[in-house]
Amino acid sequence: MPVSPQAFKQALSQWASGVTVVTTTFNGQPIGLTVSSFSSVSLNPPLISVCLDKKLYACTAVEQSGVFAVNVLDMHQMEYGLIFAGMMPGVEDRFAGIEVRTAVTGSPILPGVLCWLDCRVWQIYDGGDHLIVVGEVQATDSSGADTPLLYHNRLWRRSESLDVPTLAPEAHIIEVGPRDGWQAETTLIPTATKVELIDALSQAGLRRIQVASFVHPQKVPQMADAEAVCAHIRRNPHVIYSGLALNVKGVERVAAAGLQQVDISVSASEVHNRKNTGQSVEDGLLSLEEMVRVARAKGLSVRAGVQCAFGSVEDGVIDPRKVIGMVRRILAFGVDELSLADSAGMANPQAVRRLVQELRPMVKPVPLVLHLHDTRGMGLANVLSAMRSGVNYFDTAFGGLGGCPFIPGATGNIATEDTVNMLENMGVKTGVEVAKVSAVSQKMEALLGRKLDGKVYKLASRQ
Repeated sequence: MPVSPQAFKQALSQWASGVTVVTTTFNGQPIGLTVSSFSSVSLNPPLISVCLDKKLYACTAVEQSGVFAVNVLDMHQMEYGLIFAGMMPGVEDRFAGIEVRTAVTGSPILPGVLCWLDCRVWQIYDGGDHLIVVGEVQATDSSGADTPLLYHNRLWRRSESLDVPTLAPEAHIIEVGPRDGWQAETTLIPTATKVELIDALSQAGLRRIQVASFVHPQKVPQMADAEAVCAHIRRNPHVIYSGLALNVKGVERVAAAGLQQVDISVSASEVHNRKNTGQSVEDGLLSLEEMVRVARAKGLSVRAGVQCAFGSVEDGVIDPRKVIGMVRRILAFGVDELSLADSAGMANPQAVRRLVQELRPMVKPVPLVLHLHDTRGMGLANVLSAMRSGVNYFDTAFGGLGGCPFIPGATGNIATEDTVNMLENMGVKTGVEVAKVSAVSQKMEALLGRKLDGKVYKLASRQ
């Protein structure tokens, strides 16, 4: 017996059109397909319609089984949407690990959805390359919430209910000051001082510290003591220590220094990549693949990424399609993390949002890390944009130190203290103690004899 008009109207009045998963059972197997929207056709009898691509097996399954269910996804169920759209690499059984229940018609119902409607096929119409399937609703249930997963311009986004958090509950802060910060300084910092400050950062709640670049000392004199620094720091068992490498020899040095992870990358800018490594972008990608192979053989975890992902001084804005293509190739190398670096500080919140949301379905389950600079004052705004797009791994540098020797005008990274202060005040946990990091920045300020770019550490010094 179809549901009453009142129950049907209640089910359809709770949300704007959102992302749905159409499910059915065919030949004893559950079938599911993500659909961008569905429509109501009639209130009495209660009818809805969905459009299904004729080329897809799910379309045949619904047509021949004569039954289907529509599952309206909640804002936190983006993963379901990606799985049933076939956008999760490596997922063969779309229902694996999902505790579905069976509706009256036998169609699977996904857990935690905003609403579901169980239907028998009423009529099917030809719609060109799609079939328009009209179903009579047999049963329905609605949570009453108003937080659907929305579909807009091919980019899924969560609805903006003020009562529901739109940020991840925690963020992972990766301290890169000892590498990216110090390499930009012309004043040579004594090895003992580096060791002292890295040890202090290791006790500040940071769980990831990039300690050095393993590059030619003539290119970056500040990093000539990389091995000595690694030999003398007191290793905190709760901290992952990493080093940057530009070639296979650098990877071998990272391993020999006893670090756990190597950070490697290639620039999306032809000019910058030649300045940085002496290679074209294509040659850089080929070298990266060999570096990954060597790192694996040495037992290192590998973080690989794209520098100048949002633009470079010489080339201007980089076409996002180029970055996406590079990321696809890097992922195929088998890396543990993927990073995007705004090396020239040219990113803006909208550019971050667009690129991140294009890449996240491709990158998952590999963590995506953003390396942001504050050259144009948009660093923290870019952090917020990335957080709202699902990224919660960020490189930061104590005091806002940093800058690339091969990028004219490049200034510091987003400051660790500033980033942590913003996130913690927004309810996002980082585990980092701002006061302890600020103390390191204050010592660095005294050593360099100048104010650093960070803001929060200066407030700590006044208290």
